[in-house]
Amino acid sequence: MADENEEPGEDATDTSAPAKKIGLMTLVKAIAFVSIIVLIELAAASMLIPSSDKTIEVANQLAAAEASKDPNATEETSSDETESKTLTTGDMREVTLGDFHVVTTDPNTGSSLNVDFELFATVLADEESEFFSLFESNSNRIREQILIAVRGTEVTDLTDPTLGLIKRKILEKTNRALGKPLLHEAIFSKFSFVER
Repeated sequence: MADENEEPGEDATDTSAPAKKIGLMTLVKAIAFVSIIVLIELAAASMLIPSSDKTIEVANQLAAAEASKDPNATEETSSDETESKTLTTGDMREVTLGDFHVVTTDPNTGSSLNVDFELFATVLADEESEFFSLFESNSNRIREQILIAVRGTEVTDLTDPTLGLIKRKILEKTNRALGKPLLHEAIFSKFSFVER
């Protein structure tokens, strides 16, 4: 009877050892299978993706085809060149958008932020009269959009020496409020902020 008791115990340990090996081998096989699939996909993708020379050649062909289809394309590029020349020759005028005092509070930290600045923008000399008429009819809306843009900024945006993100937000919102992209650059004067 003692022999009978030992044999089932030995059989139990013998059957558990191969079960672990089978589980481990299955895992290794699955990882190998997935790795092979990934390598095959990478090889196929590298064969299908064109080289940089081929991409440049296709881009040149498309540009030539587009230019031959649309005779006005050369006129558009020349008008764009004229506009860029106008911008660089100093045919811009500064217009004032006003003085602003913005106070915001962060409900999470309980701190407040006071931002004071005077805001100017540049507009083409040819569009200056149009800007003033649109600015007069939309001045409250423009002021609100500027306040929203400043309230939505983070302290890190205010510490940027160029204030680039805030300027882009203000230009986007004011041009949208004007209904036309008349403003080309935002200019801050007397800019200061205090966090309390």
